[in-house]
Amino acid sequence: MRLKPFSSLYFIRENKARCILLMFMIFLGFGDYLGGLYVTNPLDNWECYLQYFDEVVSVNPAMTHEDLSDFVAFTEELEENDQVTVLRLGETEGFQWFTIMGFESGFASLTFCSVEDFHTYCEYFGIQCDFESLGNGSLILSEKLARNRGLEIGDKVNRDTNEAVYGDYTVTAFTQEDGYLQYYINEEAADKSHLLILGKGISGKELYDLVYELRDRHPVSIYEIREQITGQLETFDKIYLFVILLLSVILAVTINAAFIGMYQRRNFEFAVYRAIGMGKGAIVRKLLGEFLWMDILALVLGGGVVFMGLYLFNNLVLYPDGKYLRYFHPTALTGLVVCNVMVILPLIVTRCRQLLRADICEY
Repeated sequence: MRLKPFSSLYFIRENKARCILLMFMIFLGFGDYLGGLYVTNPLDNWECYLQYFDEVVSVNPAMTHEDLSDFVAFTEELEENDQVTVLRLGETEGFQWFTIMGFESGFASLTFCSVEDFHTYCEYFGIQCDFESLGNGSLILSEKLARNRGLEIGDKVNRDTNEAVYGDYTVTAFTQEDGYLQYYINEEAADKSHLLILGKGISGKELYDLVYELRDRHPVSIYEIREQITGQLETFDKIYLFVILLLSVILAVTINAAFIGMYQRRNFEFAVYRAIGMGKGAIVRKLLGEFLWMDILALVLGGGVVFMGLYLFNNLVLYPDGKYLRYFHPTALTGLVVCNVMVILPLIVTRCRQLLRADICEY
């Protein structure tokens, strides 16, 4: 196809080397996208567990009251309610997982007092597991957590290997869950005052409303897991905001400097356009076309490179160690968009102002 000189693509085709360099600089904005995936990864590790607890309610005795009569009355009323199933849990125990940031994160763990209770839990969430092999002292891990900690079927776990594991357990089965989850079965659990409340035909807000209404009469502690976890990880969001702004400013200054050098050479070209009667609107549209084509090409081709790199990095490096980076997160996309706008918008404004002032009389 023969392109006209006024076409936006004509300039890109005739100046491939320079335009590819500029598109590469725009592509560097994907650093914000990767940064977004990186800083949201610790919360991603919790997401499966948090999704479960958005559908059920976890209750502890009110720790400020030595008298547990309210908790006992609360439990009895719940167990008589045909809208819920109440599971008594043992004391929380477990071990942490390794994150891609190099530190260990907290554990998503439940201690069941019987295989039957664990089976009820798994049926509720559709979790697949080999229940035939389970018994008192069984430890069930998600496959991802098992890889992360290097544990296999038959391995022993106790206080000698992990300080927060109080009993003696044997890794007995794996689940296919998309998270770092661990379940203990301890029929002799000393503390069975933790409750896990599953709905029968109700879940989420409806289940929470039922439990909160009962709590008004019998004060107990409802474990707000999502609020607690997200609150602890807010610092990463603040760090990411700073990184977005810093990288965006650096790229905006660098890319604008590069475009100034290239577009200053085109003053005569645009002075000729003005001299032959090309209106300001047409000139702006031509410039917009050039910038947007380079931006779109950089984002599309760069996105392909980034996602292919993520795929290889996940499969060759992270997955074997029980770690992973998601391919998409709204926070990461927001970072990329903010960076791109902060780079492209000033570029369009400054170059348009420069070239609209080009005057043939100066040449």
